[in-house]
Amino acid sequence: MQSKVRGLALLEVLMAMAVLALGLTTCASLLVRGAQAFDSAGRESLALQGAQSLLERVRAQGRLTVADELGWRSQLVERLGVSAQGRVNRSAHMLQVQVLWPAQGGEQVLTLRGGVLP
Repeated sequence: MQSKVRGLALLEVLMAMAVLALGLTTCASLLVRGAQAFDSAGRESLALQGAQSLLERVRAQGRLTVADELGWRSQLVERLGVSAQGRVNRSAHMLQVQVLWPAQGGEQVLTLRGGVLP
């Protein structure tokens, strides 16, 4: 018995290759997005650690010196890149530490507030 359908095998192979190519492209795209998310999370973690370290230093010393603030800003540049910025706003018993760094979607901002003794 011979099959009456001829030439269908080539069409099936082409369709299978197209589906496989689509799947591989999707996997590659997901890998790239995952790597970007990993990098973004790492930078955010470094920014948070830097902000917490400054806040804890001020709590331990009871004051914020100009040298401490400049040293903290230079650490931010080392960790997050040349475009990273650090801002410190003082009010009565509060300290607001803000870290800004460039990201793919624009600029990322992390703000940390904490109470400090006078």
